[in-house]
Amino acid sequence: MWTMIRLWLGKLLVALGIPGFMMSQTYDAQVTNARVRVYLGPLFSVVSVNGLDIYFHRLTGKIDGVGLSAPSACAADETR
Repeated sequence: MWTMIRLWLGKLLVALGIPGFMMSQTYDAQVTNARVRVYLGPLFSVVSVNGLDIYFHRLTGKIDGVGLSAPSACAADETR
C-alpha cells in the first residue's frame, strides 16, 4: 500500500515539474567497482561516478555541465 502511495505521489511531482530531493552521500558498488558520490553546493548538486562529475542546477534540476575530478582512492605515486 505504502509503495503505491509513493508511486502516485512521485508521478504527481513529476507532472508538476518539481525537482527531486538529494542528500550528500557516498556509495561504493562492490559488484561493478563503482564509486558514486553526491554532494550539494550553493549553486549545483553534483553527482560523481568514478571521477566523472555531472552538475545539476540546484533550483531547476537541469544538467548544467560535466567535469572530471580525481578519484578519491587515487594517490600520486599510483598514477601513470
